[in-house]
Amino acid sequence: MSRSLHISFTILLVLPLAACDPLLSIQGSFWPPWIVCMVTGVVLTVLFSQIFHWLKLDPYLGHPVLIYTSLWALLTFSTWLLGFAE
Repeated sequence: MSRSLHISFTILLVLPLAACDPLLSIQGSFWPPWIVCMVTGVVLTVLFSQIFHWLKLDPYLGHPVLIYTSLWALLTFSTWLLGFAE
């Protein structure tokens, strides 16, 4: 296959992906939904960590890096599924 045909074929395959970026308007600024979900996950993780500390569950949770990273991922993906999955 010639180089120009290969480049043309690649452009034709990638071109439909240009319209796949959904955006949210937040106070006039457009944000991708995945950023909103990540920030929501961070805020909820901090909230849960404060609740765990208030309930004195911190010593029983295990390694904080593993626990809070997993909690952040769970809350981020849950936010995506609840808010943006179709």
